[in-house]
Amino acid sequence: MGPFESTQPGKIVAIHQGALGDFLLALPILEGLHRSYPKIRIDLWTRAEHLALLAEKPYVGKEPSPDDSELAPFFHDELWRGAKIPRFLEGRLAILIFGQAGSRVLAKRLSDRLPCPVQWVQSFPSPGSHQHVSRFLLEQCRQLGWSIQECLLELHPSPLEVSVARKYLQQKEEISLTRPILVHPGSGGLRKIWPLKHWWALLRFLSGQYCYPVFLSLGPADERLKDFAGEAQKLGAVLLEGLSLSRLAAFLSGCRVFIGSDSGVSHLAALVGIPTVVIFGPTDPGIWGPRGPNVHILKETWQEGEVLTWSQEPAPASLNPSLLERLNDLLPSQ
Repeated sequence: MGPFESTQPGKIVAIHQGALGDFLLALPILEGLHRSYPKIRIDLWTRAEHLALLAEKPYVGKEPSPDDSELAPFFHDELWRGAKIPRFLEGRLAILIFGQAGSRVLAKRLSDRLPCPVQWVQSFPSPGSHQHVSRFLLEQCRQLGWSIQECLLELHPSPLEVSVARKYLQQKEEISLTRPILVHPGSGGLRKIWPLKHWWALLRFLSGQYCYPVFLSLGPADERLKDFAGEAQKLGAVLLEGLSLSRLAAFLSGCRVFIGSDSGVSHLAALVGIPTVVIFGPTDPGIWGPRGPNVHILKETWQEGEVLTWSQEPAPASLNPSLLERLNDLLPSQ
């Protein structure tokens, strides 16, 4: 049943300081913990923008995550023995630390200093594994003694953020009467980006085939796509950039369809629950694919060297017939 009885009230801490996609793939574990241990509260030590995505989850603590510098001494081979225990970790029933090899050391040292169980969960499988990340996490937690239900998670943006997104749409006459399509071509890894020549062909297809407005979002790692986004605006795309993840989730919740590369934003769209189409290239969707109630994954092949090469010529690159078929299913003709 885990380190304590399923009916025992109290608090645990989950530490996850990874990237957005890794964090979102771990959220079903938190949801499963809540369902199996309904009287516990989960305080998260994670990036502030990640924590904000869970504002509507009643089992997630509202206290902001501490400064990561409080954990720094526990990575030092000598200082950890006398380092001050972060207040955020005091009085807990258990602590779960998600991460790779370096965080395993952290878990061991905190375990030596704290009276509660401190357990390490490897945040994603080692190379050569073919197990999906969510299943990999779940099996580890069960092996540690936690009786966790397997479940899908749906994120609900805060009403305040949804209100801001709606007001933005209402200010744009051409958008306010219909739900838009949102495309996110970027990714944290260059090799994971579906080549821009295909994104250009897709934008031309969407503008010629449908009357739905198109949003194009850029994140902090997408500086290399700025010129492309500028040209996309000339095709009529509405550029969204500089948004917090909470606000982006709110925009996603009002969209008809999301189309993206293998990225954290694609995982976010999947969890928000809208129809989500994700194009995978060099990475394995069997390991890294988004999970959600309405996810459609397509697999293509390309070379990293062709990712940023594209042309504004009217003759578009060919599009995957499976993608066109999927869009025709998801986007009613007008």
